[in-house]
Amino acid sequence: MAKDLNPSQEKSVLSNMLGFVLLKDANFDWPRFRKALADEWHLDISNDEVKDGSVVLRINDMLVACSLMPNPVPDGEAEANAKNSVVWKNAQEEVAKHKAHCMIAIMSKNGTAVEQAELFAKVAAAMLSLKNAIGIYKYPTVYQAQFYRDMAQSMNHGEFPTPIAIHVGMYLSEGKMNAYTSGMQFFGKDEIEVIGSLAQPGELYGFMLSIAEYVILEDAVLQPGETIGFTEEQKLLITKSAGVAMPIETIKIGFMQG
Repeated sequence: MAKDLNPSQEKSVLSNMLGFVLLKDANFDWPRFRKALADEWHLDISNDEVKDGSVVLRINDMLVACSLMPNPVPDGEAEANAKNSVVWKNAQEEVAKHKAHCMIAIMSKNGTAVEQAELFAKVAAAMLSLKNAIGIYKYPTVYQAQFYRDMAQSMNHGEFPTPIAIHVGMYLSEGKMNAYTSGMQFFGKDEIEVIGSLAQPGELYGFMLSIAEYVILEDAVLQPGETIGFTEEQKLLITKSAGVAMPIETIKIGFMQG
């Protein structure tokens, strides 16, 4: 499990959702991309506009802008943040192979954050079906193309694609595991941290995703002083204080299992 390069400098979330599909070259098969949107996700793309290496789609009252850039993501940003991936082995090495990228931006005035995140996942998954797609950089991490597509497919079963909607960062300190979320603010929620846990990395990672999904889908508010748990016996104390992995206040959950 990798610790973020600089978890104390998390960017504040924007109202628009943004990501960059990493490509082996600057060849972009727009017809194949649009076909994937229609065939895989049954999205109406009849109102699309293509101009100068960009396509603008109007889907479900949301605006989707995809812009092809014939060069790598500037300043080695994608490679740097590849260190943060906890699910993609050799992420930095693979990401370094990209020679071009396509920016995806989802803008919405009326759609909910959940609807916006789901549409982003569908558009990104369709683009990642292209033969020259390596993966996607979505601050502060990267996802391998097939992993992202597999997680997006969960929406076909009525599930929310939490593992690609929220980043869970993990790091070891003084022999104990620590974890934090990045992306909860997009949904109007506090970021969450677990500090000094004895849990195994996989167990802690799964716990963080489960908590994040519960908070997002149930529109739950974790109140300091209360407890939370997934069983009648599990009563984990909730507190709120200055973040350890980021310069904002975060919700802390006392998940100490081991």
